[in-house]
Amino acid sequence: MQYPNEIFFLIATVILWGLVATSKPLVNQDRVFQPESYWFLAFVFTASAFTFFAIASTVNLALLTLANTFVVAGYLYIALFFRFLRKSEASPHRVLPLLAILAFGLAFEYARQRGVFTERVFLVTATSSLCLIWQLIELSLLGKIRLKNLKLFFFATLMELVLALVRLGALFFQKISPGMNLYQEPLEITLIRWSWFAFTVISYVTLIGYWINKLSIENAKATEENNAIKLELAHKKLEQSELQFLASLNALAKARDNETGNHIVRTQNYVRLLALRLRKDGHYAEELTDHNIDLLFKAAPLHDIGKIGIPDHVLLKNGPLTDEEWVIMKTHTSIGEYVLNTSDIDINADHDVIANAIKIAGGHHERWNGAGYPRGLAGLAIPLPARIMALADMYDALVSERVYKQAWTHQRAAQEIIAGRSTYFDPVIVDAFIAEQTTFKDIADQYRDV
Repeated sequence: MQYPNEIFFLIATVILWGLVATSKPLVNQDRVFQPESYWFLAFVFTASAFTFFAIASTVNLALLTLANTFVVAGYLYIALFFRFLRKSEASPHRVLPLLAILAFGLAFEYARQRGVFTERVFLVTATSSLCLIWQLIELSLLGKIRLKNLKLFFFATLMELVLALVRLGALFFQKISPGMNLYQEPLEITLIRWSWFAFTVISYVTLIGYWINKLSIENAKATEENNAIKLELAHKKLEQSELQFLASLNALAKARDNETGNHIVRTQNYVRLLALRLRKDGHYAEELTDHNIDLLFKAAPLHDIGKIGIPDHVLLKNGPLTDEEWVIMKTHTSIGEYVLNTSDIDINADHDVIANAIKIAGGHHERWNGAGYPRGLAGLAIPLPARIMALADMYDALVSERVYKQAWTHQRAAQEIIAGRSTYFDPVIVDAFIAEQTTFKDIADQYRDV
């Protein structure tokens, strides 16, 4: 049976890597090792396992240790994925699964060198069965609605468990040579393993279908929410005058902003002060007309309107954000740009206010050296209103108290701003700040939060 078994493993390897390739576009590659992507990680482990099964007989039987360890790892990470679906708020221990996999690998290698074939099969089957039972328990606890889309996976997993135990029982009733290996199993036992693999493929295909359906629902929900925001803005445009419309946007921004109202007043004044100084020094004079500076002043309060789309547990968190939460928080720039950039905005002169607000909301976290977000724009590619707002917003953040830091002194904040010349900020805007820093301090003192 050696050749049929080797051919089986080769075919299985191709099928499994095909499933990996199919599901790869569904996963954020930056978050492969996060709980929501454990199902994909399990696919990779299983495909790698069968790759080692396919080559071990011709390369080195020691590769069977890696192959069986990766099989168990695949089962384990699917169980962890379902636990995440059930308890997404609980942060799983990420080191413990790796230690468990390592412990199994060492145990299997010991059994491979010192034990017999049936002992190795028992070790793999017992460990895999525990993982499969865990999967079934987690699936059962998901609830009827969420389990509905995973019923086929539940059945396939149950059949995998049954066939694994049947194969183990059949081996114990056979006269097995102590030196036997996986590739020399009798035909009837091999057929059980082939059937088991068929159910493994069914379960994986079901998982892919589940994830595609989940992403479709989430995308449809996001589209619906965005359309609702656009519709609400369109209604306001029809119902209100241009001044009322702008006032409503400002109120919306303040309602979801985790900053104080004085933050908006201070940044407005910083922006106007910088714009006037730039024009006085002969920089961007054509762009910084009185009219445009007035529009910039009116648009400044909308720089963080995108925070209306940030979940409360991130926006209102009473402490520093985690790396994952920062990823969510950074999306406020794109959300703000999208919300403001609704179709057919035509509110007479104040249309230019919205145009400035779009540039500010989408670009005030870009950096002169291209290291900012969301687009990584650099230099003059960053809209001028956004470049001015970036410095104003940074200065106010530094001299203001936050839940995770004390307010900096003006001197320390000024040093930080100056240090960012030609890296974080447009160098001529930093020069304008240096020339007006005394007035910056006066504004900060006059409108200080109390």
